[in-house]
Amino acid sequence: MIPIRSNQLGGLEWKQQSAFARTYELKSGDSVLASIDFKKVFGTLAEAKTADQSWTFKRTGFLTPVVTARVAGSDQDVAHYKPGLMGTKGEIFLPGGEVLPMKSTSFWGSQWALMSAAGDPLIRFHNQGVLKHGAHVDIEPAALERPDLPLLLTLCWYVLALHQQDSAATTAVIVGG
Repeated sequence: MIPIRSNQLGGLEWKQQSAFARTYELKSGDSVLASIDFKKVFGTLAEAKTADQSWTFKRTGFLTPVVTARVAGSDQDVAHYKPGLMGTKGEIFLPGGEVLPMKSTSFWGSQWALMSAAGDPLIRFHNQGVLKHGAHVDIEPAALERPDLPLLLTLCWYVLALHQQDSAATTAVIVGG
């Protein structure tokens, strides 16, 4: 795994490693910049790693779910995500009170963006894949200088992986009736 640096952040893609495993890698070409590994097949606990840092992510709650992000081995939250009512938007809450909106930017939910508090895009995700989930990632210049960029890249993808899983389960229930 190589460190995330602003000079190699073109052509980024999150890729699911197998259709049967909930393990994802953020790649720039052949280089791995980050990974997310869900610890159980049906659980929400996952570990995210970059060359320099690692976190655990977990969704808790049913009617009012929250995703927490913690430095690996700690029980102190470093960020949390609260989804909106319809599941097409939410907010990431950071230390110091900064709140970053995250929302679907396409009708079918195939494109998402993390926005600045002022409403400008920071990171865009263009979902792709049917059997293996993945996304092309665009990082806007305003995000390149953020020291929390690795956390934001991994936390957003974790949220989108859960969203994709939940959408697939809902579709199976509706179709299977």
